[in-house]
Amino acid sequence: MVSVKRKNAAALAALSVIVAACGGGGSDDGSGKAGASTATVEAPVIATQPVSASVLTDGTTLFTVVATGTGLGYQWKKNGVAIAGATTASYQTPAVTFADNGAQYTVVVTNSAGTVTSAVAQLTLQLSANQQAFENLILPPNAGSYYLHWNLNYSGGQTSGVNYAYSDYGLLPASPLTNGPQSNAQSAPRNFTNTLALPTSSSATRVLKNGGVLVVGSSSKVTYVSSDVRVDSLAVDNTTVAYSEVRSNYETVPLTGLVTAAPADFAHFHNSFFSNANILNATATYAAGSSYLKFAQTNKGDRYNVFDCTTATTGAAVTPCRVNTTLTAAMTAGIVSNSDGTTYVLANGTVRTVDGVSVWVATNPRPQSATLSSTVQYRIYFELGGNVYTGALTKDGTLLGGGYYVSNPAGATAVDRLTFLPFDIRMNKAAHDSLLAAMKI
Repeated sequence: MVSVKRKNAAALAALSVIVAACGGGGSDDGSGKAGASTATVEAPVIATQPVSASVLTDGTTLFTVVATGTGLGYQWKKNGVAIAGATTASYQTPAVTFADNGAQYTVVVTNSAGTVTSAVAQLTLQLSANQQAFENLILPPNAGSYYLHWNLNYSGGQTSGVNYAYSDYGLLPASPLTNGPQSNAQSAPRNFTNTLALPTSSSATRVLKNGGVLVVGSSSKVTYVSSDVRVDSLAVDNTTVAYSEVRSNYETVPLTGLVTAAPADFAHFHNSFFSNANILNATATYAAGSSYLKFAQTNKGDRYNVFDCTTATTGAAVTPCRVNTTLTAAMTAGIVSNSDGTTYVLANGTVRTVDGVSVWVATNPRPQSATLSSTVQYRIYFELGGNVYTGALTKDGTLLGGGYYVSNPAGATAVDRLTFLPFDIRMNKAAHDSLLAAMKI
């Protein structure tokens, strides 16, 4: 007799064969769930690596990566540190500074299947042509940037104690490109003559800044801005910025042959040296390697120069035009400017507040006969400590003049006799020494 249990097992086996033969059931995708299907996700692959870049100071650059894969995420890093918000296939840097030179950028690309890190793209700061010309003059092993200060007669003889000529030079310790702001202190003056004494004193440059009068020293701070050179002139504390200039359009010009046959720009800039036959030896020649650097200067920010109204001084205690009064009262009554040939009154300008100081600024520029420069200036009067003082405003962006030369000796007025120069000049040591050796006085 067959048991019921064996009988049921045989029936089940037969049923299983019948079901299989009928094609029943479904696929198994490995998940243990019949009928499920999922596409394979591949780890990201970088097809195009980010490229290293060379950038001017204050410039920006765009780093880009191309990667394959689905559901990709990005994270850019600078020197191994994640950059907040830099989570797309491209990253544009902010304006770069000297501290960014040599920075290394990478990007990590991820998805659910894996992660890949790009090759390093390096950022390198580059010199502009202007900055390279500047460094060729003022950085070691070069011997410095030389400048002549002089008061010499256009013709005839010179008088010691009245006429003079001296030089000084600046030398930067390192490039601002990768080392940041550099201090430049002018050298001690060197007498450029054998017969004339150095001036015993010179009128100091003073500016209205931070609510008071600052005396400008001989030191400056040099930085690079875009393709140009910025020079911040410092107060006598060697810390406070008194005023700033941006120098551009650098041009290096060689000097060869006879000293007296110098290019017109160089001769005009040093006018009396070349116009007066009593100053330079006509047979002297320039030493090998002599050259000068010509450039333009633009005022950066409004600059409020301060002048003495009466007695000449050299410190911060300038002489006032009016005492124990207000700016409004003084300007309502009017103040005579002998140098400008004008009586300025309140209606000739507007009053503004500069660092807490009330300043009246003329509407029209000062006459060129007063400034003897191509720099456009505006007469100012300001109230400080119960007194009223004077000066001149040079506005932001003004092209600064670089002196003048006598182009028409027979002119009826100073302006008729002179041509004003819109550029400045510095010499290298070879040119300086050549001119010095040619001096006859």
